[in-house]
Amino acid sequence: MRVDKVRGSLLGTISIQRVSTDLPQVLSDCCIYKVPNLLRNVKPEAYTPQLISIGPLHHGNAKLEIMESKKWICFSEFKRNRMSDERIMDLVNIIRNKEKNIRQYYSKNFNEIGSRDFIEMILLDAVFIIEFIKESNDVEDGPKNFEPWMMSDIKEDLELLENQLPFFIIEEIYDEVNRARQELPSIPLLRLATFHFGKYAFPEVVNTDPKVEGSRHFTDLLRNLMLDGVTERSFTFDTIKLKYSAVMLRKAGVRFRVAKEKCMLNIRFEKGVLEIPRVEIDYSSERFVRNIMALEQCYKPFEAYICNYIKFLDNLINSAEDVDLLVGKGIILHWLGDDAALSNMINKLNENIGDTSAYYDDICKNMNLHYENRWNRLKATLELGYFAHVWRGTGTVVAAILLILTLIQTITSVKSVF
Repeated sequence: MRVDKVRGSLLGTISIQRVSTDLPQVLSDCCIYKVPNLLRNVKPEAYTPQLISIGPLHHGNAKLEIMESKKWICFSEFKRNRMSDERIMDLVNIIRNKEKNIRQYYSKNFNEIGSRDFIEMILLDAVFIIEFIKESNDVEDGPKNFEPWMMSDIKEDLELLENQLPFFIIEEIYDEVNRARQELPSIPLLRLATFHFGKYAFPEVVNTDPKVEGSRHFTDLLRNLMLDGVTERSFTFDTIKLKYSAVMLRKAGVRFRVAKEKCMLNIRFEKGVLEIPRVEIDYSSERFVRNIMALEQCYKPFEAYICNYIKFLDNLINSAEDVDLLVGKGIILHWLGDDAALSNMINKLNENIGDTSAYYDDICKNMNLHYENRWNRLKATLELGYFAHVWRGTGTVVAAILLILTLIQTITSVKSVF
């Protein structure tokens, strides 16, 4: 079946019924944002899809046009697989009945996109996402409709804040497709999506955490999975800044240790020991983290866990030497080529991120006090400068003893002469 024929058939299906317009406005539904220019201007490509547009914010972008034909090919294959015109009509009706609710998820109005085009866009994108995630998780046969080089690029684009569909509409379409195809038992979409984004060491089985189950879209899901198991702490407005870098803190006797925690945010400082869960960083991490931070700035400014975590790392890392120390302790594992590149990346992540409620203020306060205690710095100087190596310390003691014995022998010899 030709792609243009499939599109014509779908457009005809959408146009045969009137769109409901009497649904109430729910402003609190808004959770998919155009990234503020203050953040976007720092690194525009971090927030802009490079291969595929999902949803209305980048719809019609000429640079992404090549993947639109790919969506129609994917939809054509999808329709062949036990999806009759009647079944497609069921999917259209699901979207039609929720159109106003879907539109309210976005921070920008799209009145220029008519109802028929909007429904077509949502259906086409939702089907593409479902088929892509299913093929990505097919470990036996692998992807059939997507070239290998596309997989990682599409996956990254699906994580972007501006490139989202409401999770609920993808889930409703997914469930309806499974019913139509009688694909039972089927894997819940939430679990399938978690497996798909499993690169970031999320739990293998989705728990019943209401935050995870209540995820509004994929970017929100990624954030909620990162927060799985996070230590409950009170947010404050003290915004106490950590004043000293890792190398400086070591000179005050602070010891660094990898925390055995599944949640990367669970940092502890007790009795001069800073415990930080291991964090793995690669070339895609910056784009991923920037979009999570943008979501928090727009949607969760008073629960900005990830922004607070990055600010803590930013204060802890000022140079390649700080990175080297944390890498040596096994706290950071990265593939960016050199430590200076990682230091530079982390320092820039925090640029133009506004002050929000503070999560690590008590830890920062205690670490500052530890460094500012003169005794801690003096003791660390003695340990690092004179007794850093056990043989060096032993050699100093032996030399002192030999010097004393030599002095005694000299005095004894002088006395014997007289």
